[in-house]
Parts: sequence; structure tokens; C-alpha cells
Amino acid sequence: MIPAKTLQAPPTAHSNERAHELVPPAICDALRDYLRESRSPLSAPEAVDRAIKLWIANERANAMPAQGYQWKQLFLPQGTRVRLRSNEMWHTAQVEGDELIYSGSAVSPHQMVQQAVGDGRNAWRDLWIRMPGQQDWSNAAVLRARLLKSAPTKPSTPADAMATAAKAMSDALMTALTLVEHANHQSRNTLERRLPRYRRDTDQMDDID
Repeated sequence: MIPAKTLQAPPTAHSNERAHELVPPAICDALRDYLRESRSPLSAPEAVDRAIKLWIANERANAMPAQGYQWKQLFLPQGTRVRLRSNEMWHTAQVEGDELIYSGSAVSPHQMVQQAVGDGRNAWRDLWIRMPGQQDWSNAAVLRARLLKSAPTKPSTPADAMATAAKAMSDALMTALTLVEHANHQSRNTLERRLPRYRRDTDQMDDID
């Protein structure tokens, strides 16, 4: 019986060509011009392939969940402190792992307010938050309003979604071009160091023999 692994077709340039077809024509033209001007050994499909792989790697890295407590739209990273003032006294909780801990127990912000001062209080209005690394306390409602105001609008149509994806890929391609330029620069430096004018006189005499 033929092992299963021998039935798998090796990667071919066809997959690169298909990836290349997904890039907007204007970006392809800019890429070809750059590769030609920089004398890069990469072909346009190869550069696109590297850019897409880089974009996928970055997206996967960004998708890895960080520890913290998710309060509706507001994410509180581990180490965030939350407090509430009542009758000249501060009630304080802290995010540990994925939980908000108050008086030794895991609670929600609403439960914290209830346990501290009873019903009739609004957690968004009354709780103050200090993120890790920050010096000042911020009101929870203010943070939520700021977050909602800066949140990007979701694509309303498939065409908008495709345009958003194309822009993300174009940005990744520009990043890949920067990496290609850096690699070309290193290659030129290596070549220049090998030119005769950089060689020692004794090396040149050996060539005469």
C-alpha cells in the first residue's frame, strides 16, 4: 500500500498565482515596479505570497486572547483595579486572570455594586477604573462612551467587506515590501564587501599566482 503522505501533491507556483489574483491591479502594478527598480530576486507572486502569509501570522497573533475580564464592550486586562465610593469609603476590586475579584469572590461589576452599597446604583455610572500602567482613575461610563465612539463601523454590504479585506491585504503587502527592501539592502552590502576594492593586497597577490 502506498503511504498516504506520498499522495499529497507538493506545493506549486499555481497556489501563488491564485493568491496573486486576489490583489487589486493597482497594487500589483506598484509591486512589479518596485521589484524591478529594487532588482529584487522575488517575482510578484512570490512577494504576494509572503505578504499574505505575514498577514495571516499577524492576525493569528492578534487573535490570541489576553487574560482579563470582559464587561460588555469594555475589556479590563488582568491587574485592572475597580473601585466604588460610598459614605467616605472606597470599595475596591481587582481583575485576576479572567475574573473580577471583590472581597475574595468572583463577581460581576453589578454584583460588586450590590454587595458594596445595595440596589439602586448604576455600575457604569458609579464604578471607577484604573488600567495597568495608568496613574489616573477613569469613570466606567466615560470609558465605554469613548470606546463606542472610536469603534469602527461594520461593513454594511459584501462589497464593503471585500474592500476592507483588500485594504488589509494591501497594508500587509506594503509591510512585505519593506521587508524585501531590507533584504535587498543586506544583499547589496554583502556583495559590496566581496568586491576587489575591499580585499586586502595580499589577497590580490594570491590571485596573480
